[in-house]
Amino acid sequence: MKLPLIYSILSITLLFTSCNQLSKEEQEFDLLMQKVIDVHDEVMPKMGEMSSLIKDLETKIDTTSQGKSYAKAQQDVKDSYDFMMTWMSDFSDKFPYESKENKVDAEKLSSQMELLKKEEVKVNKLRDQINSSIKNAKQLLKKS
Repeated sequence: MKLPLIYSILSITLLFTSCNQLSKEEQEFDLLMQKVIDVHDEVMPKMGEMSSLIKDLETKIDTTSQGKSYAKAQQDVKDSYDFMMTWMSDFSDKFPYESKENKVDAEKLSSQMELLKKEEVKVNKLRDQINSSIKNAKQLLKKS
């Protein structure tokens, strides 16, 4: 999943930087794309940790109120994990690999910029959800 996303992003970046002179809009797009990718790159390494937390929480789940709090924490981590997987897939669909020969017109760039702004909001929400679910799960496991 990570490689297609990286290839898509690199190709978009190459597409926009293939011209000697980038327009102001292209520069803004590239900057925003880099912000989105930076957030992705920040949380991607946490996927393994999330898988481990899901397994660790599983052993603590039972019908007691404490066990239910483990179940809730586990579900929050699972939801964060699923959110990341869905976001990456959706992002790759919205920003697919494009050949360098394809010129991007101003209208397409404008619509892509609007999509990218929405993706920035989503990826920031994703980062916050992942960090929060990991933090809560670790605190709960530390208490046991």
